Amino acid sequence: MQRPLFIFSFITFGLLNLYAQNVIYELPEKQMTFINQGKDCVKEQKSNCNTFFENALKESIRVDNDSILAQTYFEICNVLDFVGNSEDHIAYAKRGLELDGKNHPLVTNRLLRELGYAYSRNGTIDSLIPTYEKAIYWAEYANDSSTIAMSRIRLASSYRRIGNIKKSIELLLDTRVFVEASNDIHRESGLSFTLANAYASNGDYDLAISNYREAANGFLEENDKGMYGAAIISLGMVSLDNGNHKLALEELPKGIQIFEAIDDQNGILTGKSHLGHAYYLDGDFDKAITTLKETIKKSQEIGNKILENMSRRYLAQVYIDKNDKDLALKETTIIYNEEKARGISDAYLVCVRLHAEALAINNKSSEAVEVYEEYITKKDSIFTKDKEKEIANMRELYEAEKRENQIELLEKNVSLSNLQKTLYGVGMFSFIAIAALLYFGFKQRIKKNKIEREKQEAIYKQEIEFKKKELTSQTLHLVQKNTFIQELKENLEKIKKSPELFKVEFRRLVMLLKKESAEDKDWEVFKSYFSEVHNNFDNKIKAISEDITEKEMRLASFLRMSLSTKEIASMLNVLPDSVLKSKYRLKKKLQLEKDQDLNGFLNTL
Repeated sequence: MQRPLFIFSFITFGLLNLYAQNVIYELPEKQMTFINQGKDCVKEQKSNCNTFFENALKESIRVDNDSILAQTYFEICNVLDFVGNSEDHIAYAKRGLELDGKNHPLVTNRLLRELGYAYSRNGTIDSLIPTYEKAIYWAEYANDSSTIAMSRIRLASSYRRIGNIKKSIELLLDTRVFVEASNDIHRESGLSFTLANAYASNGDYDLAISNYREAANGFLEENDKGMYGAAIISLGMVSLDNGNHKLALEELPKGIQIFEAIDDQNGILTGKSHLGHAYYLDGDFDKAITTLKETIKKSQEIGNKILENMSRRYLAQVYIDKNDKDLALKETTIIYNEEKARGISDAYLVCVRLHAEALAINNKSSEAVEVYEEYITKKDSIFTKDKEKEIANMRELYEAEKRENQIELLEKNVSLSNLQKTLYGVGMFSFIAIAALLYFGFKQRIKKNKIEREKQEAIYKQEIEFKKKELTSQTLHLVQKNTFIQELKENLEKIKKSPELFKVEFRRLVMLLKKESAEDKDWEVFKSYFSEVHNNFDNKIKAISEDITEKEMRLASFLRMSLSTKEIASMLNVLPDSVLKSKYRLKKKLQLEKDQDLNGFLNTL
């Protein structure tokens, strides 16, 4: 009964793939000439460049085939993705999507992915998931495994962008079946690349680095220089997050050189922005400033605000460390105002913090206090939103798992029902009854033997889970309390520079500090729980390095808990860059090799 359905599905799959491939056209020379002229015009920063694109569209309209017209829109978007601004990119993608997608499902899928790329460039993150979900619909409509895989990968990447790392990784792992069906090395590399991004966001740096290297090798084999460069740049970026700026200084110039060869400005500038930051971490402030200023200028020219602001943040940090007061304040004022207008985010918090520091070194104490208060308020707001998002994600996963379990149970019931009917039909009822009794007795004996072991395992798991929850609770308490105390201390230092404000606020601040000043006791409680869960971790560390400090022990403990750099920075109330430097010093003190991963080493203890 199943075979005819299978044959029908197989034939349908083949026909749909054949149909889908027929709607990808190579545009006539006249249209491509106009598009290439528009590309050169944009690269040379001339005006009225869209006239060339409109001429290409007019030529395709004359053909009276909306599939060719849709392909023309895609080729224009492909150009704008590399050299144009995101506003034009979005506008042309949307115009192309007004055509009937049923006539060209794969081109429609491509246009939706182009729209997603454009949204990513201009920071319209909320639109990514619905855009890529539509892209998946058209890929499934065309029944093209390779395109389904690519679209699912982009959707997973979007989940990572909004902070749902678990959903991203699960979706990517589930996508392997489509990648294998496509038999496409390029798709396998794309999956590895996106998995690496998700692992990096989750702080799993070993997995991130290995997946970036795997992706880079695949893209190189497929001669995709753009994605090969992206994998190398990403490898350099995650090396910075992992506290290995020396590796970043080796990898980032390689990626930049690859992007320069194909004239990909976004790739070049992404690499240079992080290279400037790597120079800063290496102590070469002059190289950092030169590189970052060049990146800011070029980012403005191509209209990439995300890269521009990121480079300004890095540059502001350099100026603050150099005590270049005026230049620091100039940069922080720009990014503070722009990120504030964009909305609350992690980038906004970094900008607020930097702006407060710049105001402080410029002796603008009252403004610095005001900005610090904004930082404390907004940080608490983001913390609350993150927890709400986490709860929503958990609820979503629970509902999905519940639906899957219901479907699985239904399928089992249907399968059992069909089996029984078949066996009744051939006169095997007596045999089934006897076999069922034997099987039931056998299962009962097995169950009885396993009961005691399962009870012991359950008790053990409950104890471990309890300790983990207590450890998490203590960690959260430390984060909240340390942040509170340190913020008040910093505000107090600024207030001292303004006598009038100092007289009013001093007594209240001191009382609040006394109320929350149980740091040492909390740390000892944390250590006791941590030691129980992680097998005398502190003793193992001290056996390697006797002169390790208490501060370095805290950092090692937080890394062992797989906390991200951002979370540790919040815990210790320092900038992420300070955490990266501390990780580098800890790595040296533990006598690790340059290419040896600190997190991976600590996880073995």
